[in-house]
Amino acid sequence: MSSSVTDDEKWLHDAVYAMYDAYLTSDRARADSYIAEDVTLWDTEHEPLVFGLSGLNALRDSRPPGSVGAVAGIDVTEPVIDVWEDFALVRHTFTVRFTDPAARPERVRNTGVWRRREGTWLLVHNHEDVLPEQ
Repeated sequence: MSSSVTDDEKWLHDAVYAMYDAYLTSDRARADSYIAEDVTLWDTEHEPLVFGLSGLNALRDSRPPGSVGAVAGIDVTEPVIDVWEDFALVRHTFTVRFTDPAARPERVRNTGVWRRREGTWLLVHNHEDVLPEQ
């Protein structure tokens, strides 16, 4: 990040990385602390729009046990962040590396819409889609 970033941009940048770290360590509570109760999401493996944190948790619970353990790491590109008063748009790509050496890494692009509510930034919409293999 350049030295001209705002405090909000720095916080949002760090939140992106913290959420992936929380996923990799199976710390759902920490990941959820960044997500609004009324969030909407487009997930890479689930076509219908997901409504609410409860819907996200139902989707998470429907995944096979051990799916987090199949992920060796997540490499995130530098997020592009724009802030307009109490709204922010955060865009980045990431590559999921798997523990199975035969599994090809999966590249994903992500757009997150964040809203400051009562002084706290929360993710209110997230959209992910898998990019074609290179």
